[in-house]
Amino acid sequence: MSREENARYLESIRQRGALAPFKRWMKWWPFLIVAYAVMYFMFSGGKAPKLPSPEELSRSGSQLGLVLLFGGVLAAGSLGFAYWKGQATRRGIKAAFLHPDVTALLAVYDRMLAANSRFPDIDYVRVSSRALAHAFYGDAASARRELASINWAGRPPVIRAMERVGEATIILLCEDAPEKGLLLAKEALSMVDVPSVVGASKARAYYEILVSIGELLTGTATPASLQVLEQHHQRAQLAMARLPSTWGLRVAYTRAGDTARAEAMREVLQREAPHCAPLHRIPA
Repeated sequence: MSREENARYLESIRQRGALAPFKRWMKWWPFLIVAYAVMYFMFSGGKAPKLPSPEELSRSGSQLGLVLLFGGVLAAGSLGFAYWKGQATRRGIKAAFLHPDVTALLAVYDRMLAANSRFPDIDYVRVSSRALAHAFYGDAASARRELASINWAGRPPVIRAMERVGEATIILLCEDAPEKGLLLAKEALSMVDVPSVVGASKARAYYEILVSIGELLTGTATPASLQVLEQHHQRAQLAMARLPSTWGLRVAYTRAGDTARAEAMREVLQREAPHCAPLHRIPA
């Protein structure tokens, strides 16, 4: 049932997201028309517009290529800006993890996930992200206060899963009840079952990492569990996915007696998250 509910939810977001740019531009059409009329009269000596002649239409065909070229450059520029903005956000999060306390990371999420976003459930994403930030810095109480600050009832499974995975993170990183944490992580993963759309695998990454960590801490890990952590450690671009996968690998290598690889993981954590105490402990 989660898959169907999530599909309907994602489709509603897609439709709103697709129409939003057009709605925004439609607001400007009256002003653009007036501006065109003013500019026309200024440069035509006050003459009224007339229908173009066949010769003028022929000449306009050669100008079409320039218009399309300009449109292509504009589109490429927009994509480039979106890529730059994404890179800047990742760098901001990575830098925030070097701060001695959680305030820098919270500030990044508050800017990135502002309440005026077009995404309808941005408040839930912001609360979830802030809760995870507190958990990574070892403050379970503040993390739970964040999760309790919003009503999760009645939201689609893919949104409610954020509460489950937040609680699972608190338990696995800050407390010693891995069985409970694993149960919540598996439940959360089942709730983010979404159609095969672009970005779906990235959206599930953190949930998969947490399930693998839970399996590792409960002694139920399989070779597939370790493979999940290794893949995400190598491919993850976001610190929020890379850091827990690195910590999971450190625990796994330590328990397996692989001192060299365990030390390599420790060095990564020390370099990228030196003040996140839960990421520097080895559970019993």
